[in-house]
Amino acid sequence: MHFLNTARVFATAAFGLLSICCLAQTLRPDFGRQEAVRRIDSVTRRLEMEGSPVASNKRYSELSPEEKASINQYYEKMEPGDEPPYPRDGLKPIYDVIEDGQRKLLVSGELILLATVSATGTVTEVKAIGSPSQEMTKFAASVLLLTQFKPALCQGQPCKMEYPFRVVFSVR
Repeated sequence: MHFLNTARVFATAAFGLLSICCLAQTLRPDFGRQEAVRRIDSVTRRLEMEGSPVASNKRYSELSPEEKASINQYYEKMEPGDEPPYPRDGLKPIYDVIEDGQRKLLVSGELILLATVSATGTVTEVKAIGSPSQEMTKFAASVLLLTQFKPALCQGQPCKMEYPFRVVFSVR
């Protein structure tokens, strides 16, 4: 929960957001972002975010074998018993904060980041592979750097591994 408060404070300071929303986990699976409608100068804009194919409000240990397999497909060689890094509190807290930034930045396009997660679960580096804007890259990278991860497991031991993060933004 410390991450949530830190990330919210960062988002508020960096983007002048006026309110902080509650980040409570929902009981039902949240597979994508709901379309948000925002009124701007008598023009209605629809903000959409497309993220993970798995339920975003689950921790890695709560994912089904099928959901874990869909995550493992992003890694070239995942031996039986190995696990990739995964946000400790699931993807929802990350998506919620990034959605706040999207409401301010209003970008369209694909954001692809690679976060290097240490054996202790801290993000040590974030590389951008693709981005709709430099501002969104900086913002999302900062969010990932503040996120605690469940470290990857290699042969049963915590190890360093990259975590791919992808979101598609659109404004209509």
